[in-house]
Amino acid sequence: MCKESDFKNNAKTNSSAKALRALYILTTFLSLFMVGWIVVFPSSWLMGRSEFHDHIISETLVKKYDGKSVSPRTVTKYAGHSLVQFTHIAPGAIWAAAIPFQLHPKFRRQYRLAHKMIGYAFIVSALLMAFGICVIFARDLTFHNDYEGIPPPDDMELLQMKVSTTFLTTWFVLTALLAVYNAGWTKDIQSHRQWIIRHIGSGLWIAVQRIVVVFCQGAGLVDGPMMMRNLFGNAATGSVFFTILLAEYSIRCLKNVNGVKKRV
Repeated sequence: MCKESDFKNNAKTNSSAKALRALYILTTFLSLFMVGWIVVFPSSWLMGRSEFHDHIISETLVKKYDGKSVSPRTVTKYAGHSLVQFTHIAPGAIWAAAIPFQLHPKFRRQYRLAHKMIGYAFIVSALLMAFGICVIFARDLTFHNDYEGIPPPDDMELLQMKVSTTFLTTWFVLTALLAVYNAGWTKDIQSHRQWIIRHIGSGLWIAVQRIVVVFCQGAGLVDGPMMMRNLFGNAATGSVFFTILLAEYSIRCLKNVNGVKKRV
């Protein structure tokens, strides 16, 4: 009976370990995608700061816009908004770039000081990004205003967007602070890791959303600005649920692996 139980536990552990490796690869891909989106293209934090960058955006997005793609205003609207560019946008590259290192167990064990320093940058970037969201709302720079020539969203849609974004941003900040608390005060490393995973899940959704939108646009599934605006919002909602659920599944797998290690 004991052998049968051990066999099941080992099989469960192996399955969870494989799942964690697959999730790490997926998370790394999404993180690098996000870094590329911010640093390489369309790099909206550079709008109004580089003539070369602005020229490329004009040639590739503005002049070719036909109403069936993401509005170029999603990028160009940030020109002149330095506070948003250097709080919400640019720090996102630091936040995303840190993820593959912070989640890699071998890197954490061999380079503890680097792990700690990167962790500080990671948390500070997260808090800046959350502040930047508040600035975006204060300056009315949400995506609903990116599409001209179509009816504006009604009050209920805007209220729903504001409430959901407030909850998500609060969760994003709370998970970061709880991760810091468990690492710095309680020294509960397992809980620290779980809250970090939840934090990543509450922020990395944006990479999934961008991929979904780009795919639908490239596949010719969008026939006008109204559909694109709705797709942009719906893809965000679906991506949030997807990454948050993946985070919880990752934590479950991590518990399975750590639980067996403790019994051994």
